[in-house]
Amino acid sequence: MTHNRIKLAVSSELAGERLDIFCARKVADKTRSYFTKLASSGNILIDGRPAKASSKVKTGMKIEIELAAPPPMDFLPENIPLKVVFEDDRLMVIDKPAGMVVHPAAGNYEGTLVNALLHHLGESPKSNLDPGRLGLVHRLDKDTSGLLVVAKDEMSLATLQKQLKERKIKRVYTAIVWGRMEKQKGTIDLPIGRSEKDRKIMSVNPRHGRQAVTHYDVAQRFELADKLVVTLGTGRTHQIRVHLSYFGHPVIGDATYGGRAKYLKRLNKSDLKIAMPVLQLITRQALHATILEFPHPETGEFLKFESQLPDDIISVLSYLRSLA
Repeated sequence: MTHNRIKLAVSSELAGERLDIFCARKVADKTRSYFTKLASSGNILIDGRPAKASSKVKTGMKIEIELAAPPPMDFLPENIPLKVVFEDDRLMVIDKPAGMVVHPAAGNYEGTLVNALLHHLGESPKSNLDPGRLGLVHRLDKDTSGLLVVAKDEMSLATLQKQLKERKIKRVYTAIVWGRMEKQKGTIDLPIGRSEKDRKIMSVNPRHGRQAVTHYDVAQRFELADKLVVTLGTGRTHQIRVHLSYFGHPVIGDATYGGRAKYLKRLNKSDLKIAMPVLQLITRQALHATILEFPHPETGEFLKFESQLPDDIISVLSYLRSLA
């Protein structure tokens, strides 16, 4: 099988980066983990020689990448209950609980949505979809709950991915954030990429980030927090969480982006007494994918789904309302 080859030269701007990070920044729509796997199988050369993913690139080096599929992994079906909102021959809409990882990755090869889907679908997928991602059109973070769509065949997957790229799939979230938003509604348009201080998280990154657009509208104001309706203009990793945290309003409960203990340090004693009970009600970020709208990939019929808020977010809202 012939694979595409990409040749890259290292500029001084990216000199010193790890090889897998360098490749991920230079090649669109491929992740660092993808290039880590390629390097481990000998598919990335530096100056004509196979190189490790951890190799540091230097100015003038010639990088050659063979875009082959990474070595396959075995993903096992697991009998995990799924809340199926809609299903036909082409797609499924799932209401994902908080705490469930969407697709297998390092450290999470079991108990994921993909494992559950493999059991649910059995032999029904009509084509050889990547078993590691199955027909996932988009994803939700582990501790974000709510709606997502899964394609059952390659045609539906390609069509839905095209709709996503063309912004024909509408995704609306409910978020509860610390503090009071300065404007009733607005749009955040700031690039997001890997944090240059901590590669495990994302950040607003003007140098290496990709465009990220988040629209928000304040649905309800409380003494120390706001309930927001958030609509995605793009779908970058952790986008809503990063954008809101950047402006000093992290999602309540979000330990990664400043929504737990870090935020409490900013409060005076009086506000701290009010805020602490909130974090006893929710152990994850207060973020829920509430509405999902898109044209059916085969019939073109407009589909709209809505998910009720889960109990932990309802508890937080009830407590905040009680303070009024």
